[in-house]
Amino acid sequence: MSIELPRSVLTALWLDALYRGSGDLADAVVAIQGEDEPHSTTDGGTLTDLLTTLSTAAGIEVVHAALPVPGAAGVPADAAEPALAAGEAVLVRAAGGQTRTAVPLVTEFGSAWEPGAMVTWQLSVSSAVVSMPDSLGEARRDLTEALELAIEALTQMDVARWREEAATEIASLASAEVPATIAGVLPPQLDTRARDLLVRAARLQAIVELATEDDGAAVNVWQADQRAAAMRHVGSTARRAMMAATVSAR
Repeated sequence: MSIELPRSVLTALWLDALYRGSGDLADAVVAIQGEDEPHSTTDGGTLTDLLTTLSTAAGIEVVHAALPVPGAAGVPADAAEPALAAGEAVLVRAAGGQTRTAVPLVTEFGSAWEPGAMVTWQLSVSSAVVSMPDSLGEARRDLTEALELAIEALTQMDVARWREEAATEIASLASAEVPATIAGVLPPQLDTRARDLLVRAARLQAIVELATEDDGAAVNVWQADQRAAAMRHVGSTARRAMMAATVSAR
């Protein structure tokens, strides 16, 4: 099972590294683009241009990713619609309340065997007040509780039996070991606590996605609904934890 990070999460992490001088611009572009076609911006620029603009903006105070869902967009109103459609965004907050929001607009092509994606970043600027993600401490506490719930629910569902590819990941849910698909794209000198939280959240999201594809061992509608509700809660907690792991205060 492939465990990957959203483009906006990677972008937020690399922007912080670029701002602090601990990351290389060319490495950031390679990590964020991955197997995509070269990224562009809606005004005709490149990903290099976007990263340069965002990492050198005056008065930067906080950078973080947003993973919006209906009712909890976490982005300025003028960016909410594209961010909700994309399911992600990057926010760069500056002194004086100005927030730059970059949303990756993705067009997928190809097949399941040879997938491809074209990504165009849409940048907007707003002075609207937007709530901050959870603190690292809050997210770590909530994720620990969610991990216990997930392990219990997945055990009851016997996911490892009917989804053999999930067995290894389920066994390592609480592990902070960085999967190979993530290890090569994280910026250097990333805070260890943030990295561990990020990895656990990503692993948990992947398991939830796999577990909710069907009802597994559920024997009736009520049981299926109970398990689905548990997985939704776990997925929501993992989403908030991933956002918290990207917050970089100046």
